[in-house]
Amino acid sequence: MLRTLLSFFVVMLILCALVYPFALNTFAKFIFPYQSSGSLVDKEGHVTLDISKAVGSKLLGQEFTKPYFLHSRISAVNYNTSEINQSSVSSGGFNYAMSNPALKERIQKDLQKFLDENSQISKEQIPLDLLSASGSGLDPHISLQAALVQIPRITQYSKLSKEELEKIIQENTESKFLGIFGEEKVNVLAVNIAIAKVINKE
Repeated sequence: MLRTLLSFFVVMLILCALVYPFALNTFAKFIFPYQSSGSLVDKEGHVTLDISKAVGSKLLGQEFTKPYFLHSRISAVNYNTSEINQSSVSSGGFNYAMSNPALKERIQKDLQKFLDENSQISKEQIPLDLLSASGSGLDPHISLQAALVQIPRITQYSKLSKEELEKIIQENTESKFLGIFGEEKVNVLAVNIAIAKVINKE
């Protein structure tokens, strides 16, 4: 009986931990090469399988600090980057309880940072998603309101007009799923690629 159990354990371990993941990964790379490689895009906004040409992922957010770029949501994991130990990257949120003083402290700190960077905006104008982190900390999108509220700062530093920026944002706004589910959302990387392309042409 023990020998049978051990044999079954070994066979299932090989099938489930080695054969199945390898077969699934191989199948995915063959059928969906772009998606299975991380949905990478290059500086022109085109899909790419070459990681050396990639500037980001369509599905994974990243931090933007330049004042002429659209800024992403707050990330508890700093969008999977770590200057100390690259192996420590992960995903996740802050998970602060409403009663935790650290939550209020974190919000006040991020609120002040946003106001310092966007002096033309009052705190009442700041959309909620710009002060809250997503559950994964890797959200590539922000709300349409969160994108539009950043236009005055981007206009100041990029020298692009308000109309040009509104057009770029609208072109990179994803509609509600089936027209009724979810909310309109803006892909931050796509907007910033479009901004960079216009700036470099001038």
